[in-house]
Amino acid sequence: MSEDTQQKAAWGGGGKAIFRTKSVCPNPTLTKVSVRDFEILIDEPPNNHGNDEGAQPLEYMLASLAGCTNVIINKIGKEHNITLLDMEIDVVGVCDTRGIFGLEQIAVPFPEVRLTIRGTTRNSEQDMELLREQLAWRCPVKVIIRESGSVIKENWDITYV
Repeated sequence: MSEDTQQKAAWGGGGKAIFRTKSVCPNPTLTKVSVRDFEILIDEPPNNHGNDEGAQPLEYMLASLAGCTNVIINKIGKEHNITLLDMEIDVVGVCDTRGIFGLEQIAVPFPEVRLTIRGTTRNSEQDMELLREQLAWRCPVKVIIRESGSVIKENWDITYV
């Protein structure tokens, strides 16, 4: 069995999955990352000596939280017949930049991350509580951020119809 076949089999069965990226760095701020058949450009804005060809690495980290939150909410929803319509997810990270600039070693670069989830549902408040509880431990990006020491301040703005 090839490694790719093993990876696909494990993905749906609760085993381990392997994720790979490959990158080239044509200049000090630009990183071109290959992920499967996709290219991600990571760069810095001009005020940080970049050419603004892509989002900054930390912006991608926060975007990953939004994307993972979306996927996991919908996965949980499918399992429990919970639907969140017109969902919007906002993520704001408060970064302590002293470590980036070499001023001080910072154990928790993002002391606070604000996650706002908005949407409409026909489900009950109890269903939404189940969704919130399971999201807390099922979203790998959220777990990584929380376990790094960041406080995740969550705001669920749900309209019940």
